[in-house]
Amino acid sequence: MSSSGGGVKAKSTVRRSSRSEDRDDQRKEKDPLASRQLSNPDDLDLYMEKLYEEDMESKLDGITQILNLSEYGANIEMLVQNEALMYKKNYDFTLHMMRIFWCYSNFLQLHPILSNYRIGAITLKIVDFEVKRHQLRVEEEKQLEDTIAKANHEPDVLAKLKAEAKKSKKRAKKQDQLLVLFNLSEDIHTERKMVKKKIVHFLAKMLDRVTPDLVMLTLGFLKKLRYDDRRIVPFMSNGVRSVFEENKDAMIELQVPEKAIRYVKCNHDKTVQVALKLLFNLSWDARVRDTMVKNSLVPKLVELLKKPPFRALTLRILYHLSMDDRCKSMFTYTEAIPIVMQLVINFPQNMVAKELMALAVNLSVNGRNAEMMAQNKGLDALVTRVLRTRDVLLMKCIRNISQWSYSLQEDAASEKMYKHKGLWAPYVVPLLELAQSSDNHDFVVEILGVLGNLTPNDLPAKTSWDKILAQYYTVIPFLNKLLVPGFSQDDIVLQVIMFVSALMLEPKCAPLITSSRLVRSFHTVFQDKQTDHEIMLQLLFCFYRMLRHPETLDEVLYGTNMLPDLLLAADATNAEVRRMCDSVLDVILDHDIHEGEVGEFGRQIRRRRFEIHNAEYWNMMHHAASPTAFHDDEEDGQDRDGPDHGYHHTRK
Repeated sequence: MSSSGGGVKAKSTVRRSSRSEDRDDQRKEKDPLASRQLSNPDDLDLYMEKLYEEDMESKLDGITQILNLSEYGANIEMLVQNEALMYKKNYDFTLHMMRIFWCYSNFLQLHPILSNYRIGAITLKIVDFEVKRHQLRVEEEKQLEDTIAKANHEPDVLAKLKAEAKKSKKRAKKQDQLLVLFNLSEDIHTERKMVKKKIVHFLAKMLDRVTPDLVMLTLGFLKKLRYDDRRIVPFMSNGVRSVFEENKDAMIELQVPEKAIRYVKCNHDKTVQVALKLLFNLSWDARVRDTMVKNSLVPKLVELLKKPPFRALTLRILYHLSMDDRCKSMFTYTEAIPIVMQLVINFPQNMVAKELMALAVNLSVNGRNAEMMAQNKGLDALVTRVLRTRDVLLMKCIRNISQWSYSLQEDAASEKMYKHKGLWAPYVVPLLELAQSSDNHDFVVEILGVLGNLTPNDLPAKTSWDKILAQYYTVIPFLNKLLVPGFSQDDIVLQVIMFVSALMLEPKCAPLITSSRLVRSFHTVFQDKQTDHEIMLQLLFCFYRMLRHPETLDEVLYGTNMLPDLLLAADATNAEVRRMCDSVLDVILDHDIHEGEVGEFGRQIRRRRFEIHNAEYWNMMHHAASPTAFHDDEEDGQDRDGPDHGYHHTRK
């Protein structure tokens, strides 16, 4: 009985021991720290011996214990110095080994050691193998699904499919850990080796997976391959930039942008963030921007503008997209304009962030967008802010809006069709005062650009430019000062010319302009800037308007004696300058005809036009009449071209 009872008792003890071990195993699974605490650095040799045992469970236990040790930074040096361990590369427990090497790769100091054991090359081979194996399993699952469809959903076949799906999910989790070793690519030389082994192709295939961690890691690695200033600078002389260009071209060919766009539209915030970073790096290429537009990314990016964590990256990408003219109009049909306007108007610092203002400036180039910005007191809010902050980019945006209102008036068949009369009325005087008080060159350029786009319809009711200039008498001397040679840069001079052209739309401004030194200053600029086609063109247009008024006409023709310089410009190399100069000369010619007789100015103009029209003939005649040409002809002999050589050319 006792032995029997003892036997039973012993059996129950074994059962309790087994249950206790099961509970320990379960506790280890639930609490990884419990398993890690059981791993002892002093038992490293014992764990390594398990790697050589035939029992697979022993091998996995050994590698797991080593993995536990490697997750503590204090153990890393001891593990790396063990040559026997570093040489071990049995593929049966590759996944665990990869995790161990990942732990090592988190320390930059260990990268040379890992490179010495060719861990990067081994990992690439593993990745290649796993990618191919994954593709094969996907095909097998597809075949199994086809079989189920043909088998009319038989229970046995359905059970088999579920089992395979469960296995695939587990395998995917394991395979997705293979990319953790890409910390090694922090070294540019290692990365270049990976690129040569077509790492981009592997990564592009990995983007078809759905595991968030793997997708984020893959997107981050692709971003790193595309561009990283910190790592490029030391290697500029070695052609590293071309390597990044090759990576970009490979990504475009492998449809990486399309795959990244898909993840921008997902609900996983971290994945969206990494995808945006990759797309920003790729968006410098026009082909990628075109892909973004075709895949309807603009509305999604505009939606992300509402979320502060994504705003900075989204603004940069939208800015790149807004550089393309055909894309600017797409923003009109989204919430982009109201959102951008609110961000600009309510920006906390004095100077609006460059990314935000750059996007606003690009969008305001489009007429419809500019109109939306001006609506609902938007223009008033922008001008009020710029008067306070003196933000150059904000002033540039306002200038683009003024270009829209000017273009509307140019295109309108009559003044009655212009529906925005007085739009700029409250801001004319404040802008004039702001221009005179600012010492910022770029800021003054933009203010003068706005003023140059204003017409009499934009001024306050019952007010004209002559009244404003008479009341604010410092404006014309200020313009004269800007035209002093060497005082201002060419872009300010150009804007002064365009502003005066706008003033000349008012006939009553002519006496004010004549009484100043502006016309003489323009003459000096005209003589000094013969090679600047833009300044020449705008000056000629300004003269054209001045010649329409008697006071300024007399000053141009008689006060400055400008006709000889105009005649010289008649054969300018630029076609637009020649065309505008012809228009100016036509006005002078019409003015100089009295009772059907052409005056001295008219005769000079006709003579000059005849010379230009027959320039080739005159050059030949001058050459034939020169003493050296005559001497050469005598030496060569008269019978070379016949005795009537000159006569034939004269008739021709």
